[in-house]
Amino acid sequence: MAKDQQEIRRKLRILNHAAASGDVSKTCRYFGIGRASFYQWRHALADHG
Repeated sequence: MAKDQQEIRRKLRILNHAAASGDVSKTCRYFGIGRASFYQWRHALADHG
């Protein structure tokens, strides 16, 4: 699997986790990412699928 595909799957897993838990802050802490990054990814997913 290409490294880009792995990164996309990771981001989708994080976005799905936040949607299921309903708590972006806890999700970001759990995965060790910033909320700004999370919201950029979520915006990109909404715009581009």
